[in-house]
Amino acid sequence: MARNWAELPPELLQLCSQRLCPKNLSAFRAVCHSWQSAAVKERSDVPWLMLTDKKGMLWREFFCLSCQQVHKKFLPEMMANGYFSSRGWVLTTSRDWEFRMLKTPMSRYSHIIKLPNWNKFPNIEDLPFFDVEFVRKFVLSDSPTTSPDYKVMVIYDNGQLGLWKPGEEEWTAVDSPTDEKNYDVIYYKGSFVAVDFENRILRCDVDGPTPFEARVVFQMPQRLPEFKHEYPPGSLWYVNQVFLVQSTTGSLLFVSLQEQVASTITFRFRVLEIDLDTQMCTEVENLGNTSLFLGHNSSFSLEVDEDHLIKPNCIYFTYVRLSSSQFFEDGGDTGMGIYHLENGTVELHVEGKSSPLLWIEPCF
Repeated sequence: MARNWAELPPELLQLCSQRLCPKNLSAFRAVCHSWQSAAVKERSDVPWLMLTDKKGMLWREFFCLSCQQVHKKFLPEMMANGYFSSRGWVLTTSRDWEFRMLKTPMSRYSHIIKLPNWNKFPNIEDLPFFDVEFVRKFVLSDSPTTSPDYKVMVIYDNGQLGLWKPGEEEWTAVDSPTDEKNYDVIYYKGSFVAVDFENRILRCDVDGPTPFEARVVFQMPQRLPEFKHEYPPGSLWYVNQVFLVQSTTGSLLFVSLQEQVASTITFRFRVLEIDLDTQMCTEVENLGNTSLFLGHNSSFSLEVDEDHLIKPNCIYFTYVRLSSSQFFEDGGDTGMGIYHLENGTVELHVEGKSSPLLWIEPCF
């Protein structure tokens, strides 16, 4: 019996469209009017990985974890030298020192917000030689498309915290009780929370009575238990990066990435859960159905299922080898790996050259 596919129930079509990556979703909408009407507007519950920048190219490449394919999109507005991501938005920095936020690159509609330039940061008197590491982290409190009261926090210059709110013409420095640089910063339970190079946790309540002051709220222990997984005796490890992540259950996670001093790439991770109320931290040995996505420019957690084609209890991470720079004039080793928390093994999944890979967080 012949079927009229245009007459499928709208609720069924909507469920089907929710499982598609943006490129396939566009093809889904193009089938007929009823499919277009039933399809979700803009939704992807799987992260995208923006691949390395090819100089002068107006097309950008994105690796989709859901369909395991590389998609290309014409994005002349993303011609830049530095890239950061938060809540599905991308911050671009360029040699003319312009800062712009773009709604998720895979969206059908471009939405660009200009931020104050480099010379609107405090205590920046002279134009420095271009350095993409002038800004090292970018965090949104909320998505600008859903909350007009969003805030932007960055780690800039010498590891300082800088705050911007819509309508303001300048960045404001956040005072810190320590002189240490900051490793990472996230928005956690109504405040920006950072970790410095001495592994102190700082909190900045931007809606409180002292919005431009950060205070120490926790000190990570100096000595931690040995890794439960065995490694060759005499292996030399060093901490490459520290991340803060909010888990899918709402807890604060402290994750350290360690790299082995060797000719081959070897990584290991330690995940600790911090309770700021009890001032305790405990090691996390199993993430359950959650996986973490960590990168120099973007980090988040995601609850996964079999439809995602994403492995649970894993850490998906991007890395930069041989240099900590976010942009290489002569090329450097970058890539994405999967760390299995259960047994400590690593899969190197995507490898490349030049600028580091960038996670694009799912936005709903």
